Amino acid sequence: MVEPRPEERRLDGGTFTIAVNGAPAGTEGFELRQVGDQFVLENHVDATLFGRQVRGHGTLRLDASGRPLDGTLTMSVDGVAVATALRGGPAALVSTVKTGDAAAKEQRAAGPVDLYLDDTSFAHLASLCTNDAATVVAFPGMAIKRGATREASGTRVTSYDLAGQVQIDLYCDGARYLGADIPIAGLTVTRDGEGERIAALRRKPREKPALPAGLVELGRTVDVAAAPGIEPAKLACTLLVPASHAEVKTRAKKGPTRALAGVTFITGSGSQDRDEDSYGPGGLKMSIFKTVAIELGKAGIVSLRCDDRGSGGSTGSLDKVTLETYAADAAATLEALRDEPAVNPVKTGMVGHSEGGIIAPMVSLTSLPTPRALVLMAGTGRPFDVILQEQARRSLEAAGRPAADVAEELAKRQAVFDAMRAGKPLPSTLDPGEAKAYGENLSWMTSHLRHDPAATAAKVKGVAVLIAQGSLDQQVAVADADALELALKKQNKVVEKIVYPGLNHLFAPTQTGDVSEYTSPEAQVDERFLRDVVRFLTANL
Repeated sequence: MVEPRPEERRLDGGTFTIAVNGAPAGTEGFELRQVGDQFVLENHVDATLFGRQVRGHGTLRLDASGRPLDGTLTMSVDGVAVATALRGGPAALVSTVKTGDAAAKEQRAAGPVDLYLDDTSFAHLASLCTNDAATVVAFPGMAIKRGATREASGTRVTSYDLAGQVQIDLYCDGARYLGADIPIAGLTVTRDGEGERIAALRRKPREKPALPAGLVELGRTVDVAAAPGIEPAKLACTLLVPASHAEVKTRAKKGPTRALAGVTFITGSGSQDRDEDSYGPGGLKMSIFKTVAIELGKAGIVSLRCDDRGSGGSTGSLDKVTLETYAADAAATLEALRDEPAVNPVKTGMVGHSEGGIIAPMVSLTSLPTPRALVLMAGTGRPFDVILQEQARRSLEAAGRPAADVAEELAKRQAVFDAMRAGKPLPSTLDPGEAKAYGENLSWMTSHLRHDPAATAAKVKGVAVLIAQGSLDQQVAVADADALELALKKQNKVVEKIVYPGLNHLFAPTQTGDVSEYTSPEAQVDERFLRDVVRFLTANL
């Protein structure tokens, strides 16, 4: 006897337009069907996602509650075939992934899961529109926490925290999935025809802080000369001065326009503007450096901050950049500040954040005269691979990866770092996507892996240093501040370390310190930290 085929009906379908920083990045089409008491979600994608060209299609079978039963995804990522097969159902989901000619890799869920997410698809988020649980578990064991919800004109937007790593704003009309935003990446996914509804609820762009009366910003250009291993650049910069010094043409030792103390700023890793904000919609928009510069300006301290090379208004090649490249940029910026007639060249210092906190001690060893003061914001005092491995472990464990998988992944990463440090070829065990990602940053990563920040700090002599560290920083640990303090105290009388309770890597108050909180609209640079920076630099410049 032939079993009757289960009734099948189409529930939904459409096309999403994907954009990154406001620029079109591709599309994803999907269709949701009900087959008996189960659901089938099909998608097809053609987009550039997180720097990778993705093309392909997938089929995901779900139970009556929207939990994954099984499925297949057949994708091409940067021209390399990636085939994913799912089996086992929500109680024991197993993923088998084969990338190109490499051996297939199997991954098992840590326990029952509610959702399967793949980084080549946004259609998989659709089931969240019908799930109002406080916490949803995504394969292999990642906790997705439901946050605040807002509604307007029948549309609701709900924020979800994905294991503390990223925040997603999901737009729904009842059970109908309309789109999603990933603010940290400046990425938007908008269902065709629903742009206006989503725009009404989308987060408003954060504005940069207004310049108070009594302060003036002046445009400046800093030339970075070519040198062995250093490509030339022109950095677009802003000089912030008290209004009384805006028209100073000749340096004075006395009087109301006497030369003032000054500082330069050195950004963290990645392309950022002079305020230490990312470019385009979304991303980090706290204007950390402009906020600090304003407070310093009120205290009569001049500052010069610049767009990173190859970014914003700055020129310069980003091919094969190294730690030394950025140190050359920082040194040129310090020299340009000292040439300003409103600035006393012997009363100058540097403020460096994260990678900038590594670079500032490097520059202080070669700059003449030696800077009087450094402010190191979450600078590292331990080897680069130690920092990266700590970050990776935290991310992998948050994603619910089993302990054995975490250990295997960390060992594979360490083999890569060891090869880079030794100048050897990358391990052949990397799949094509991994090899490409490491290869694109090879020069920069190698320079970091060969640099010892504590040893460099130990050579700094006769400089006043403020080491600032957030107690809940999830990227750089308090152990790094301790290592810097130990090294810097060897040859410097004034070394002040302050660990701020409840602050994250951006020196903003935080609940967890997780990266997902970086894009919170309420995030602001902590006032106590600002007061300490002003106090320290006023006393030591």
